[in-house]
Amino acid sequence: MANLLPRLLGAAILLSLPAAHASTPLLTDADMAQLSSWLGNGPVRLERLYQKRDGETAADFHAAVDGKGRTFTVMEATNELGQMFKVGGYNPQSWASSGGFHITTEDARRTGFLFNLTSRQIHRQTPRTYALDTVGSFQTWNNATTGPVFGAGHDLYVPWDLTHGGYSIMYSYIDPVRSDFDSSLLDGRDYKSPNITYGQMEVWRVFAVPEAGMWLMLASGLCLIGLTRRWFPVASGRISLR
Repeated sequence: MANLLPRLLGAAILLSLPAAHASTPLLTDADMAQLSSWLGNGPVRLERLYQKRDGETAADFHAAVDGKGRTFTVMEATNELGQMFKVGGYNPQSWASSGGFHITTEDARRTGFLFNLTSRQIHRQTPRTYALDTVGSFQTWNNATTGPVFGAGHDLYVPWDLTHGGYSIMYSYIDPVRSDFDSSLLDGRDYKSPNITYGQMEVWRVFAVPEAGMWLMLASGLCLIGLTRRWFPVASGRISLR
């Protein structure tokens, strides 16, 4: 019991952190608010898992993010015209270095989305329809030789060196009404060839911020532990009354 109190106190400190870390040059406070709104699960706290440095590869990306739960990936992406966009995606599952596609057959599991923070556009996984049954099921591609890859198009593809030869061919994250197959997440143009160069890249782990009821339960638990330690102190592995 004595060892449990410090752990719970540590949890309380963790849960009391602000809704997000301080903004960075790539992900601003306004961007964080927009991503939280698109996620639609109430307030979130973000923890940066990865920030790309010169010369890094997919191996560095996977070493930092694999198995860490749901994440936002945000990148500077420049097309062959020199136009720069801030784009990325939300992965509701953990990244991995193997396994290929994460398949989400049912609509309830198609909660991933791509975003363009420059144009403030969101592209959610395509829901099932009579004509598009499996199109939206390809959530992410997981392979040690690539960076973050979304969809089967691939809708957003990051190569081994995390920089050159990227592309966007919308397929699994299309609008079923407009059927915007083969367009680019960056500028909406039809895909012609790999034309994306990636600059800055960050991956952020997503935590839910507990509601007031959870705070009350945590506070009550800490008070109960305090009373227990006062009236039933632990000594030499035995509980004795005062």
